[in-house]
Amino acid sequence: MKKPLVLLIAFFAAAILSADPVVDPGSNGVRFFLEPSIGKGLGGTAYDLSFPWSPNVTGSSRLQFPQAQFELGGILGLTIDKGGKRDWLFEAGFHHSVLSVAASMDDYDWIQVSGYPRIPFSYTYSADTTTDWSLSAEVAWTFLHAGAFDLSLYGMYRFQSTFHVEDGYTGWQWDPTVSPTVVVVTASAVPDVLEYTLSAHIPGLGLLAGVQFLRAARIDLRAAYTPVYVSDMDDHKLRTKLSTASGWGNGLYADLRATWQFKRTGRITPYIYIFGSLTYYVVSTTQTQYWYGTADPNAAQGTRITGIDYVISSEQYTLGIRMGFEL
Repeated sequence: MKKPLVLLIAFFAAAILSADPVVDPGSNGVRFFLEPSIGKGLGGTAYDLSFPWSPNVTGSSRLQFPQAQFELGGILGLTIDKGGKRDWLFEAGFHHSVLSVAASMDDYDWIQVSGYPRIPFSYTYSADTTTDWSLSAEVAWTFLHAGAFDLSLYGMYRFQSTFHVEDGYTGWQWDPTVSPTVVVVTASAVPDVLEYTLSAHIPGLGLLAGVQFLRAARIDLRAAYTPVYVSDMDDHKLRTKLSTASGWGNGLYADLRATWQFKRTGRITPYIYIFGSLTYYVVSTTQTQYWYGTADPNAAQGTRITGIDYVISSEQYTLGIRMGFEL
């Protein structure tokens, strides 16, 4: 136990002794930086829809898609300094999912009679494969310096595209044609039973707060309110049904990072930071469903239903590490 602790203390002592100040006091001009990164996604996105079955009975359904993939990417940017302190910050980034991570999509169905709690009548889960990529742009203008603390006006934009493929399903379903009290176990190994595509435009405006300490260490928090525009498409291949929706909603973006800068080598100053980010939004809109085939016995080919109450909600977390190189 003592040996790992001594090694840990020695590592941080060496890092502190080898560190240079993050900025050269009194310097002005432009600094460029590149930050390759790897991150791990957590959380996910869900959609809820509801539809009347009769004047007193409502059906509802929720599909819950995971965010479990690893992401590789990077950020390219520059800062403009005045008096040795950052005045402007500009960043542009690209990230793409990598590796195949085992995860499940959950599909819930309920029935609700007016005046009573809703009753579940079906649940299945499917093996999920996710492909995700995003583009981002960020800008910040520092309007307050107070010792080691600085505060900036912060703007951001992110475009995210996510594609899910669901293979097979396992679960249960209440079948009233068998018995009003019997639940039927259901399962299938049929691949590609459902494909779901979601695109999100996420602009935001907020604040960036930073604290500089230990010569080369820094903590930054970025937080912004985000109006969100999303569009999605659910291709339910088992039922040969295509469902589409789009609309505006509201959300929040936050990013917390801790940076450590190492000693300059030639013209390059390397640094490393760990980060955690949150993307959250809720969009309430309507969905259109169209049956393009004959697989669903409850709807004829060519049937179209519009105006279905529909809510898309997303709570996505990313934890990761970036290595930076500043010129």
